[in-house]
Amino acid sequence: MTNEQKEQIRDALLRYTAGFATQKEAAESLDDVSATTLSLLKNDRWEKITERTWQHIARQVGFYCAEEWKQADTGPYLLLRILFGDAQRYAMAYGVAIGSGLGKTYTAKYYAKEHANAHYIACNEQMNRKGLLDALIKIAGGNTSRSAEASLAQVTALLGAQEEPLIIIDDAHKLKDRALHFAALLYKTLINKCGIIILGSDELRSRVVEGARLNKELHQELYNAIGRRFITLGQLGPRDVEVVCRANGVTNEATITEIKDTCRGSLHHATSLIHAARLQSGS
Repeated sequence: MTNEQKEQIRDALLRYTAGFATQKEAAESLDDVSATTLSLLKNDRWEKITERTWQHIARQVGFYCAEEWKQADTGPYLLLRILFGDAQRYAMAYGVAIGSGLGKTYTAKYYAKEHANAHYIACNEQMNRKGLLDALIKIAGGNTSRSAEASLAQVTALLGAQEEPLIIIDDAHKLKDRALHFAALLYKTLINKCGIIILGSDELRSRVVEGARLNKELHQELYNAIGRRFITLGQLGPRDVEVVCRANGVTNEATITEIKDTCRGSLHHATSLIHAARLQSGS
């Protein structure tokens, strides 16, 4: 990996961490990346950072070196891209319940990186309503405010001035109800002006649908905003792992079969296996 690529990964990391209220929250949203590692990268102190760590961070913050990782047209990837594009062009709101390991985070980050005014936010268990607002303000180019009311007004103004803005809220099942309700409130405030995609697990779908059935106001408003339905993606298609393997330089049939059998339908696991296969083959 070249120094130029490392600088590009650092820049992608800076854009990613701007979506969090604190560096600690940003680190907690990444797998196997400490706040100390983030600090070293952001301050150009790279000596102790291994190449594998660089690659691991790059995949999570939405930077993919040309020789490192290639996008593949899996079923979930294509469907999510259609939903993102539809929501952005027509200012629609969608709720998506998607299984783990299907590539939702990769697809969301990749889409936001490619499209102007598409804003990606990764949620975590500590994020409250104000934290979600502050993350969105930073991504949209504003300054955080002390009050939730002032923050909401600023977000509304920033997004309302953009052409075809889109908000992608990832891992929304980690949010508490009041923070999650903000998505419905924002959509109502910016109706016909901003698209919103809410990505989460099936637990999110069950929580919102059951809450709406019980006439809980917060759940009712969110459920109404997304058209009273969740789009559900439960598993990979039979050729999806193979498509990712071939796109990323693994073409040996026996190796592909082994990766498919070992990953158990998870692209998270498949990604690690593909990298291991490439290292073993020297590619």
